Amino acid sequence: MTKKTTKAFNKRSSGNPQTRAKKVVYKGIQFRSMIERSVYKLLEESGIPFAYEAQKFELDSSFVSPNDSYEKFMNGKGDFKNRGGKRYSKAMYTPDFTPPVGEPLTWVIEVKGRAFPDFGRTWRLFKKLLIKDSLNTVCFVPRNLQDCIETIKIIKTL
Repeated sequence: MTKKTTKAFNKRSSGNPQTRAKKVVYKGIQFRSMIERSVYKLLEESGIPFAYEAQKFELDSSFVSPNDSYEKFMNGKGDFKNRGGKRYSKAMYTPDFTPPVGEPLTWVIEVKGRAFPDFGRTWRLFKKLLIKDSLNTVCFVPRNLQDCIETIKIIKTL
């Protein structure tokens, strides 16, 4: 995306220029994209009980790195210096849609139009956690409205 395109995009949207997702409010809930809102509506209309961003999963525990590590900050700024001894917080993942809290985790929907580059790693770690916890969870990553409609059809058969 060129600087000119980025500026034009930022002027017309309150969303994320990297994913081009436009935030939208529906029933007092702020969604990160219009497609998330569409899934919310489809789940409502289908009568499937669900929760939006209500469950969090710990993918990796926190730790302190005892090793020397010469680096700049992750954004590339700052001095190149020893940043060893850094404390790393636990890595958490919050799926977009799940069954209500307290219900069996039979399905998970993670809506993605355009994904951030690190999403593949997060999704992989989440699937590994499901295996570790012996959860038989069906995972969905719809990327457009047709995928969302198909997702709802499949969940109805579970």
